[in-house]
Amino acid sequence: MAKIVLGMDIGGTKSHAVLADETGKILGEGIGGSGNINFIPLKLAEQSFEEAIGNAQKQAGIDKLQTQIAIIGIEPQPDPLHDCINRLARPKEIIRKEEGECSLVGGLVDKTGISLIAGTGSVGWGRNAAGQTHVTSCWGPIGDEGSAYWLAQQGINAAFFADDCRGPMTKMVDKIMEKIGGATLRDCVTPLYTSQDFRREVAQYAKIVMQLATANPADEVMKGIVDQGAEHIAHLLATCARVLGLDKEAYRVAAGSLTIKAPYYFDQVLTRLQKRHPQATMVLPRFTPGIGAILIGLDLIGVDWSEELLARIESTLRIKPD
Repeated sequence: MAKIVLGMDIGGTKSHAVLADETGKILGEGIGGSGNINFIPLKLAEQSFEEAIGNAQKQAGIDKLQTQIAIIGIEPQPDPLHDCINRLARPKEIIRKEEGECSLVGGLVDKTGISLIAGTGSVGWGRNAAGQTHVTSCWGPIGDEGSAYWLAQQGINAAFFADDCRGPMTKMVDKIMEKIGGATLRDCVTPLYTSQDFRREVAQYAKIVMQLATANPADEVMKGIVDQGAEHIAHLLATCARVLGLDKEAYRVAAGSLTIKAPYYFDQVLTRLQKRHPQATMVLPRFTPGIGAILIGLDLIGVDWSEELLARIESTLRIKPD
């Protein structure tokens, strides 16, 4: 009987579940909502796990799912979710890994280097050849500088300043009203703040911030926010590298989703990082963090990351890094 590995990447916006066998064949993938129990109720997180794992199981065509090992890439300890995971995937073992490790392994197919998670939150996660690890940012809504949530929060606040005459005018005012449907910006406050998944809803405005910042002509208020975000990201990456001693030589960073989707942001982050560490490079990830979780699981059950295995993963996966 084939050994099946479950790998999951749990973020502030979405959950990604992957099922693979020991040959590296991707059997199924599924997407659900946020499963991060730091920011949403347990019941909502369970629904996201059910959706993600259920969709992966359906795609795999497996009636009764039983897995050898489940690697859950999540920041909070997933103990409250164990009953749900056991019910859905019946793994022999559940192992929690930090999101950054899954991102590093998936992005670089390596155990050393740095991964940038730049989605709803922001994380710099690194590991050196001695096995030492370090994390920068990853503090949640009070921190997460340079993330989608941070960019959106700064952009929305700049619109508030513009509307009540404390700050320069920005097109973000009209964009918020268009999105929510209010006649005035103050009409938008209650719908914005009463969302059940507030952090996820706010993070969606980062796309508008980026569009305005890179428009021709650019909205200078939004451009200033995006450039400041790039500086924050470069700083957290450089700090992670310095603490681990990686800055003494060339090192690679697996780019995060926000920098992948926005070339301007990618270039701004890399330019600022290389001012600090000229030998640093930021590369597009080979695989998603969900596949990184699969690779970690395969490694733990004694399967090498051979080129044949990696090629099989590449040829059978459905969801590409974004």
